Amino acid sequence: MRELNGDHVPETEEYGISSTVFRAGLPFHPGRLWAFVTEGLDSGAYGRILRSKGFFTLASRPRVTGLWSQAGSVARFEPSAARDTDSPECQELVFIGTHLRADALHAALTDCLMADGESLPPGDPFPAWDTYGIDGTCEHELVTSA
Repeated sequence: MRELNGDHVPETEEYGISSTVFRAGLPFHPGRLWAFVTEGLDSGAYGRILRSKGFFTLASRPRVTGLWSQAGSVARFEPSAARDTDSPECQELVFIGTHLRADALHAALTDCLMADGESLPPGDPFPAWDTYGIDGTCEHELVTSA
């Protein structure tokens, strides 16, 4: 009724909810991204991030596009699709929250990207993905005929 009378304040204004989209064409460094997710995402440094989701690539998993899904303090990162290593890496993530500091968030995510010419890190702290046959040789392909 308040909406019809012109007295309604949208929740986005009343609670300060906004969103921002991060896009980049380089893969993420797995160690730096993991540190961001486990230490920075829920720290309050970028506002209160309520939800984030989208697609991402890790330099350590070049043949898989990952699915990013976070709500509150629960985050999931899982394989979404196989990708051709000749196609450009793509980060496309949306962050929804209150009092978002989009510039600071984008800068932190940019710092998580691999730099041109940077060597692939030796480790990957993200949990293993069940990507049978996508990102490596299958066991049956190792069998050779005598």
